[in-house]
Amino acid sequence: MSDLISVIVTTYNREDALDAALRALAHQSDRNFEIVVADDGSRPDTARVVENWAARCPVPVKHVWHAHDGFRGGEIRNRGIRVSAGRLCIFLDGDCLAQADFIAAHRRLAEPGWFVTGNRILLSRELTEAVLAKGIDAETWSFAALARENLRGGVNRAAQCKLQCDGCRTQRVH
Repeated sequence: MSDLISVIVTTYNREDALDAALRALAHQSDRNFEIVVADDGSRPDTARVVENWAARCPVPVKHVWHAHDGFRGGEIRNRGIRVSAGRLCIFLDGDCLAQADFIAAHRRLAEPGWFVTGNRILLSRELTEAVLAKGIDAETWSFAALARENLRGGVNRAAQCKLQCDGCRTQRVH
């Protein structure tokens, strides 16, 4: 398999969303990656979520933290990069649920001199709350399921995400 990829997941006091994001990453088809949770000063509850996943995740999970002093996302991402072991880094917000082929798609698209970017589908507040409260694995939803949620008003942003083109996909930008 190719070189290790580091997924740097930024978070701040959203244990429910981080738990779901780590669950989705634990079910990736490509397992040659590590997770670095880049914590922008969360309460100790976030560290407990990370420790829980580190003990049962099929890939290595690391946690970097700094004291809260306002939003310092760039700084904590840089700390994540410094502890990462991957040849490539993927940056993911702590409230994003990656589909099972997320790492594989990034690996397939990776080329020297190119930056891989993607987009996401934004769920409504109500649907997000339901997904997190009930432990619904929305990252496994089919195109048809996403389209149904879009029609019901459960999706706030789909057109920008090219929902009609098979959900969230990545692309290369030079």
